Amino acid sequence: MNLAIVHYHLNRGGVARVVENQLRALDAVLDPAARLQVALLHGGRKEGWNDRLAEELRAVDLRLVEVAGLDYESDDEGRADGRSPLAEDLLDALRRLGFAPDETVVHVHNHSLGKNAALTASVRDLAESDFALLLQIHDFAEDFRPTNYRRLAGLGDDRLYPQAPAIHYAVLNGRDHSVLRAAGVDADRLHLLPNPVPAMGQLPDRTDARKKLQAKFDVDPNQRFLLYPVRGIRRKNLGEMLLAGLLSPPGTVVGLTLATLNPAELPGYAMWKETAAAWNLPCRFEVGEPGALTFAENLAASDVLLTTSLAEGFGMVMLESWLARRMLVGRNLPEITVDFADAGLRLDGLWNRLAVPVEWVGRKRFLDRIGDAYREVAAAFDHPLPPDWEQILSEKIDENNTVDFGDLDESMQSDVLGVVVDSQGGRQTLFDGNPRLETSLAVDTAASAATIEHNVRVVEADYSLAAGGRRLLELLRCVAASPRGGPLARPTHPGRILDELLHPRRFRMIR
Repeated sequence: MNLAIVHYHLNRGGVARVVENQLRALDAVLDPAARLQVALLHGGRKEGWNDRLAEELRAVDLRLVEVAGLDYESDDEGRADGRSPLAEDLLDALRRLGFAPDETVVHVHNHSLGKNAALTASVRDLAESDFALLLQIHDFAEDFRPTNYRRLAGLGDDRLYPQAPAIHYAVLNGRDHSVLRAAGVDADRLHLLPNPVPAMGQLPDRTDARKKLQAKFDVDPNQRFLLYPVRGIRRKNLGEMLLAGLLSPPGTVVGLTLATLNPAELPGYAMWKETAAAWNLPCRFEVGEPGALTFAENLAASDVLLTTSLAEGFGMVMLESWLARRMLVGRNLPEITVDFADAGLRLDGLWNRLAVPVEWVGRKRFLDRIGDAYREVAAAFDHPLPPDWEQILSEKIDENNTVDFGDLDESMQSDVLGVVVDSQGGRQTLFDGNPRLETSLAVDTAASAATIEHNVRVVEADYSLAAGGRRLLELLRCVAASPRGGPLARPTHPGRILDELLHPRRFRMIR
């Protein structure tokens, strides 16, 4: 069996990091005497890619192959009808590699995300050329990405989500598995493939890391450092990060590692930095940028890890925190973490909802804003409004007249921060309305050793490189054994993907 991996680019982070971890996972379980031939096809960008990876793999022969037109934003006018030029280029690359269809699995990442419609169209062409395909979905265009979704509008469901005996799908979590099953993807060709999590290794010396944090960001070694190790994009919910810092015990400082790189996100990111500075909030930004602390140094300097994200494809920080021997506090994402809980992970420091009195932002103002926003998003997808959408959105205000902080937009979140900053009773009101919040934010890593060690065992047993390698290798062999040929079809209920992901119960204005 040969393996051809296809992704738009190899830039640092995101799917490129998953690809590297999957290669290491396979390497951990393969026999070096029977080396696996792997070609990694990409569009050309590879900033931050580990160029030594091929040398480090002991049982995988890895080649990187650049394919013109594979990167983001390619616009192939002929993509909906007939074979696209990108498909021809991919097939030509596979021929030059000597990867025959009956000996090769093509593992395509995020083919239907809408970053490149030509790649989406090419998947069908690869299948018609008798290659066995594993289509791994990390993110959906239907999940609040209307620009991406519109880019795919002319392709048809038989190209967006093609069905055939040799086309298999892999997803990261049970939610996405349920979404594709409801759409009609065959259960025998739909697989749960969680990301493998590499061992953390020895962290740098904590004393040295704290000295560096003090020198560069004026965080005293005696202060409690609550680390949010993400890039500051909108869905990471930075307002809640600042609120967590405000509500934490005195002497706590929150640190965000990276700034956003998306120009469209910069104004919102700058607004939160200005808000933090104006109110002198206990937060430091960009503690992980070049010239600051490395990721490992930030982990070593941290006392507790924080997450306030409103949406994740997998939720890597919810596993990595334990390997770093740090407690995790913040917002739970039940549709993601249910898989972790089923494996035995204890996430007692996470809250499902951060209740705020709706009077702090205004009931009518909230309902008007969220209603207008939902109508706008539905229109962007050209999707009809569900008949009960207004009722579902109104139920975001509960019987106690509170609303989840994560359901607010940035201006209303800022108003809540202002109440807590200016009002003597604002802080206590939030603690009274969220009984476990004060305890969660005051958690002490040293006093939580039993929970940490339990979770380390769960992560190592279910999500380690070896566990992930066994899971992926078994899946690749299953895909390779699939019968080739047969008619290509569309899923039986493709519209249910958008129906589910755009449902008003999932809607957040920040998304």
